[in-house]
Amino acid sequence: MKLCLLLAACTCLAEASSFLSRADGDDTETMNAELQSTIMQKVEEMLGKDKALIDGRLSRIEGQLRTTFNALPKNADGKLEHTAVRYALHSYFVQRHGWYVRGLSDVGEGFSSTSGNGTLQDRVEEFVQGVFEQRVGAHGLDLRQMATLAATFENLVRDEAMQRLNATLVALNMSSPRDLSVPEVDAVLDTYMMSYIVRFNLTARSLQYVQERIHKIYPAWPETQQFLRGIRQSSGGHRSFFQRTDVEDLLEQVADQYGRWQDKECKDLKNLLVAIEDRTIGTNGSGRVRIADFYGSAVHGGNLQFRETKEYLSQLGALDTTDASVPRVIIPNYINSPSNCLAGSKYYSVCCINECEDLIDGLEHRFQRPSAAPADIMEAVSALPSSSVPSGRALPRLLEARLEEIARHHGGQVPLHGRLFSQWMHHAYPRECPYPHMSGTIKPQRSREYTQEKGISPTVAKEDLAEMVKVLKKEQASSDMESSEDCTAWSHEEELYVSDLAASGQRQQRPLRLFAYLSIVVAALLMIGRHAASSSKVIALAAGAGGKDIFV
Repeated sequence: MKLCLLLAACTCLAEASSFLSRADGDDTETMNAELQSTIMQKVEEMLGKDKALIDGRLSRIEGQLRTTFNALPKNADGKLEHTAVRYALHSYFVQRHGWYVRGLSDVGEGFSSTSGNGTLQDRVEEFVQGVFEQRVGAHGLDLRQMATLAATFENLVRDEAMQRLNATLVALNMSSPRDLSVPEVDAVLDTYMMSYIVRFNLTARSLQYVQERIHKIYPAWPETQQFLRGIRQSSGGHRSFFQRTDVEDLLEQVADQYGRWQDKECKDLKNLLVAIEDRTIGTNGSGRVRIADFYGSAVHGGNLQFRETKEYLSQLGALDTTDASVPRVIIPNYINSPSNCLAGSKYYSVCCINECEDLIDGLEHRFQRPSAAPADIMEAVSALPSSSVPSGRALPRLLEARLEEIARHHGGQVPLHGRLFSQWMHHAYPRECPYPHMSGTIKPQRSREYTQEKGISPTVAKEDLAEMVKVLKKEQASSDMESSEDCTAWSHEEELYVSDLAASGQRQQRPLRLFAYLSIVVAALLMIGRHAASSSKVIALAAGAGGKDIFV
């Protein structure tokens, strides 16, 4: 399957490796002073709002954050430190909106620090949280402060969406205030979504270009249109005309539902891989596909999305080389890699939803604390089903022994937010839970970023696949590795993602972070006057949006 990208300049179509066939927009934006000043104003807005006005909204966000908050380790003040706040916010945004905020979603891959590639998404989250923390002047955040931070981030996303809607209406010559007919609303939704997919605002000229090529840029476009029509019909009923505020409400629903709706493509991909899974290892499935079968599916099954090079798969953390003669693609790591994300916003991406996070959420709801006894975890996991594992199963004795070993390492309890337990979950749910690599050992990148950095293609040329499969089949025939209960070798390396130790490290970094934030804040303040007019227009637009509770 040939996959295409629309470049930001709209000059050509290029081949890409992402199975979702998504357009990868220009990611060269930076955290400029205008964006910094906008973020600072949003923080001040939220902290300065009338308590009665936002109390209902914050209470609802608190309700959604409370379970994760209770399950995470606290500092001496009963608050969550920096890394724990990021973990909790990641869980909230995925469950509430299906958003993956880069910087929040890299648990185990440098979770306690920002990514080093300098893209805008990598920097925005850290800046928002940093400004907020310095503004409240607290060592950690309590539940209400976390809810306010989440609401601040949602407001930033709302503002960006309204700017995209304004550009959409201008491109369609519908910017004058008036009611819109059903066909006009459908045109607005389609154009907005095209802009979201290609990741830049469309003009009348670029709109025509994208409209002519959208089926090549994004083969799932017809299904996406059906999704948009479904939202309009379920919300609008039999109405013949819609006001601007009605369209805004529709777009909020699109933003909330699109992430989970598009995840069906990820499920389809998983099913293709499970069908060719290596069954010679593991007791609950192996969650792995031999690399020869991976490429063979492209050659013999027509699944040309399975063409990533071994080097690129390894950098993604999706290649298991425990047996060097039989490299295996790790199904959940492959599905949840950044090459399968849509960068539709400067604040978040839409990615395949990590099924393991729902499983961890179930354990957090059950235990309501940061750690649990091995016997309690065994009982809970035995009863916890996944999409491929039934409830009520008997877990192998090997898994029980591993869990007891983790508990001995931590004084009798198993931390629920550490690498060893994540590895244990991978062995218990190898098709759903990614293998947790140690921080700094892999470097997940989208295919375009990989090509720009390495100067090589992330995919194997189609004409080379057949010969490569022959070579790999011959290599794996020489393997002397026998079947095993383990889906991969067990690693004894531990890393606590949101522990007291991690919090201590954050406290040590606080003076440096404070200095960095204050430097940025000073630069941003110098720009506020220059950009006040444009920023106030955005804020006024959001304030006049009318109605939707989630963005009060």
